[in-house]
Amino acid sequence: MASHVPLVLFTGLLSIDDEGTMLTKKAQYAFRALTVLAKTQSSEEEKTWMSVKQICLASPMSVKFLEQILVELRAGGVVTSRRGPQGGHALSVPAAQISLAKVMRLIDGPIAPLACVSLHYYEKCEDCVEKDCGLHRMMVEVRDAQLAILEHRTVQDLINPT
Repeated sequence: MASHVPLVLFTGLLSIDDEGTMLTKKAQYAFRALTVLAKTQSSEEEKTWMSVKQICLASPMSVKFLEQILVELRAGGVVTSRRGPQGGHALSVPAAQISLAKVMRLIDGPIAPLACVSLHYYEKCEDCVEKDCGLHRMMVEVRDAQLAILEHRTVQDLINPT
């Protein structure tokens, strides 16, 4: 009988552990919050403002954690906010213009499974010759397959899947 050895592979975006987690909780919450905001957005010109508590009522999650996530989404230009009794958070651009890849990079950093194949966060491996490395070549294919989907899918697709 083989013993169970937990596998932990962290790529900045995807984490595969013994529980089968593929997307960080932080990214999941970001997508849930953006989906709530996108569903309430009446039009591009007219923003519907929602408080953190309202977002959490629509999609249960930690208020404190969501506040931190919204700071990052605001810094990345995905969400806007305003203070006051009529304030809250809203999408800064239409949901159809927010790629899943952009949100993932804002929240978790690199999408590529290895730093040596990352388009935005490239780092050379210390002990590897890339042109001779079979793993490097394979992970380029993995990265390209992921990006083929994530760069062309948007928050709108989370609401209206095709």
